[in-house]
Amino acid sequence: MSTIFEKIIAREIPAHFVYEDEQCAVILDRFPAVPGQVVIITKEPVDYFFELDDELVAHLLRVAKRVAKALDKTFNTVRTCLVIEGLEVPHTHIKLYPITEKKLNTSPGPEADDETLAKQAEEIKRALT
Repeated sequence: MSTIFEKIIAREIPAHFVYEDEQCAVILDRFPAVPGQVVIITKEPVDYFFELDDELVAHLLRVAKRVAKALDKTFNTVRTCLVIEGLEVPHTHIKLYPITEKKLNTSPGPEADDETLAKQAEEIKRALT
């Protein structure tokens, strides 16, 4: 059975991609706790982060750092927080939360509209270059 992330990567479910390479994809979270929240998804459907090979772990963290700097620039953050997940969806993923206050609530918010997500995706992509 495919996870929602496998379906997103296969383009069976629409998403707003801000970065993609052969090992991972970065999409805007459809139910963000904060504006600009992204999810870094491994293309390999491994459900436990610590089962990933060391090279992929290093690559994911390099991508996370690069995207976090773009989020900082795009959203004028205090900082961007990183959380590694894989319980609700059994597929390793990293969430980046660009926070603008010195507090963080990671509870999912209301569904973001496509127009907002598309605009944020473009702004983050510009900041990545």
